Amino acid sequence: MTRNQKWTIASTAAGFSLENMDIMFLSFALTPIIASLHISQGAAGLIGTMTNLGMLFGGAIFGLLGDKIGRIKTFSYTIFIFAFATGAMFFAHSLPVIYILRFLAGIGAGGEYGVGMALIAENFETKQVGRMTSVAAIGGQVGAIFAALAASFIIPHFGWNALFLLGIIPVILTYFVRRHLTESQEFLTAKEDAQKNHRKISFTRLFATPRLTFQTLGLMVMTIVQIAGYFGLMN
Repeated sequence: MTRNQKWTIASTAAGFSLENMDIMFLSFALTPIIASLHISQGAAGLIGTMTNLGMLFGGAIFGLLGDKIGRIKTFSYTIFIFAFATGAMFFAHSLPVIYILRFLAGIGAGGEYGVGMALIAENFETKQVGRMTSVAAIGGQVGAIFAALAASFIIPHFGWNALFLLGIIPVILTYFVRRHLTESQEFLTAKEDAQKNHRKISFTRLFATPRLTFQTLGLMVMTIVQIAGYFGLMN
């Protein structure tokens, strides 16, 4: 692998690890949150729903932004957003504040996941993409293991709020991403071609033909089932 390919895999794997760690923090903290705030299970379940809704918006917004300003900038922005929102949970002592912060964390996580996949797809040959995304996804499971270990120690000794302070760790990752990663030649070529032909980034291009519309809708259904199913089950 080239230097940039190595940094692409390292940064996306780390990003997925920290994202999954953040989601799993909520899973392990949900029971203490119910107990400390004296809320119903329905109100607590809505916390996870707000996170997933944020992921929906984040994926759509930052997907378009990544096409416009570049993958690297967008990737670092998304990491910073969910790191800030997760760390701020330390100061959350009311349900409305928790809803807002979890929605923001979801926006960052949803954007980071999509842009991370785009980075891998553009920096590796087609025959390597499946393998490389699997390698990056392993990072997510490492994050889940770390979240379980951290929760088992921190929550009994310091409370559920303190667990979310670990969410500021991703801020360090943004430094390395911006310092070492560069945009792929594929993205730079496509951007230059779009500017030369005065083409604007448009969501409607995904529905330009009946065949493309079917492909887009099919992929949307598949990813919604996968993401909502996985995080719904974990929560």
